[in-house]
Amino acid sequence: MHSLIAILAFSFAVLYIPIHSCIVKANPTLNVRKTPSASGTIVKSLYQGTTVSCLEKKNGFCRVGTDQWASAEYINCATSKSDSYENTAPKADYTRKTWRGVKLNQRTIDMILRAEVYVEQMGMSGFQFSLSQGSYSSSVAASAGTHDGGGAIDIRTSVVNNDKKKVDTMVVALRKAGFAAWSRGRVADSFQNNKHIHAIAIGDREASSGAKNQVASFKRGRNGLKGDGVDPDAYLSRATPAWAK
Repeated sequence: MHSLIAILAFSFAVLYIPIHSCIVKANPTLNVRKTPSASGTIVKSLYQGTTVSCLEKKNGFCRVGTDQWASAEYINCATSKSDSYENTAPKADYTRKTWRGVKLNQRTIDMILRAEVYVEQMGMSGFQFSLSQGSYSSSVAASAGTHDGGGAIDIRTSVVNNDKKKVDTMVVALRKAGFAAWSRGRVADSFQNNKHIHAIAIGDREASSGAKNQVASFKRGRNGLKGDGVDPDAYLSRATPAWAK
């Protein structure tokens, strides 16, 4: 009997592999190798913000698939706070309030808070977005009506000194939380003297027609501006959650 128990326990130990939901921190991509070694053959890359499972750890690497290993240094598995975000849409609460100095609806606020969780999980601990323009506002002519309704925000990048990697992380986190989001002023556009991130909450029922057009542009891989140019952040992940697709 004791031998049988020992055999069953050993079999369970062999079959059981703890699986963790994790997020890729590397910017902009993390190499995946065939073996758990820095000299292993690269088989593909994972975008920053990609959700993966760490099926096994060995030599400082996580196994993320069959014969697929990525450096555990650039993967964060302490992600339980965001586990439900991928498939659970924010509540359709359109109560309007002033928050961090701008007017927003509660749904947009909840999505911003989700994005801040992702930013922290990708290495920017304690970070909060600084908002320069909110929703239900027609005071800025350059916005072309995109802020007239709900779900629209502009975010200052000067708070991170326009650091490329940090702005990248901010954009990825917003997209992962369900925003159509782009950096403005980092390429040759009309915002060179006003660098910021512009974002529209996907699915906001109070969004203006201009904002809805920008979401459609985002889903085509474009920049949401007049002329529908190339996405300036095309090298980043478009990790739109399942509920927003």
